[in-house]
Amino acid sequence: MARQENDMAERYIYEVTRRVPKGQREEIQLELRELISDMMERDGAQIEEVLAELGNPKDFAQKYNGERQYLVGPEYYEDYCWVIKLFLASAAGLNLAAAVFQGAISPGHLLRVSFYLGTIMNIMVSLMGGFGLITFIFAVLERQNVKFKIWREKEWSVEQLKQWSPAILPPVPDEKARISRGDCIVGIVCTILFGIALAFAPEWAHWLEDTKVKVVVPFNLEIWHIVLPLLLANLCISLVHEIIKLMAGRYCTMVMASQLMSGAADIVFAIIVLGVLPFWNANFVEELEKACKIEIVSKGDLLFYWDSGIVSGVLMAVIILLTLAETGVTVYKTLRYGKV
Repeated sequence: MARQENDMAERYIYEVTRRVPKGQREEIQLELRELISDMMERDGAQIEEVLAELGNPKDFAQKYNGERQYLVGPEYYEDYCWVIKLFLASAAGLNLAAAVFQGAISPGHLLRVSFYLGTIMNIMVSLMGGFGLITFIFAVLERQNVKFKIWREKEWSVEQLKQWSPAILPPVPDEKARISRGDCIVGIVCTILFGIALAFAPEWAHWLEDTKVKVVVPFNLEIWHIVLPLLLANLCISLVHEIIKLMAGRYCTMVMASQLMSGAADIVFAIIVLGVLPFWNANFVEELEKACKIEIVSKGDLLFYWDSGIVSGVLMAVIILLTLAETGVTVYKTLRYGKV
């Protein structure tokens, strides 16, 4: 092979091997050199003709690259689009509603350019954050090749697999074993919006006083750097669980295992945040009384017991009981109706 031909071959080999995993490059280089040499000797063709026959290096590299070249594949794409569309609409709507409410209680904001810019930025951050998180989760499912094989598939011969047959359709699941797609999507959207709200705006309580908005924070923001990572991690586990339910479409072993993990995470989180950490702002009631010019003295008001730990105890008990109830229902329906 002449020097010019060798140079052209090496350029082609480089363009192929740079697109494949590093560990395979040396072996592929040797294979390509041998292949090009054999084709030139066998056909008596010029290097340009051989390389033209091999085709575009980018396309040729796909023969060696076993990984799929997309984030979300056909198996998940329909559900992915449903979740994305509903989330984007919900996030934009809630942010606009919040902006309208803020403008209503404080009309002076409507005259400020910063108010509109802030609203647009809040919407963009919410949309991009949720879009990125949903895409990441579906991409992980795709890359890890997570499948929801609820029924044991029948074994087929090579001849039978050559064409599709109605016999390979799975049986219709029991109606009581089905999981509502709408409920899953609502759960996904609410989880993401709740996470975004706590991440970017933990100061929830706002009161208007003399045309000024006063903020009273119910949470202890001094430990927010500890609470927020735990909260977001727990929400991510819940989000994955909802997506698994959405993809499975019915109660099965995968959904039951996911519920057990998500439920355990919820209970551990509630115990740590509400039972161990000082989650609440100890001065919240005092600040609230001052902001609203009221005095909380009635024992029938839950805020009267703010500093006693009753609020945390009641909330923790509610979370644990609801989680155990949901887990129990999932386990029961899986064992009772999840089998064909």
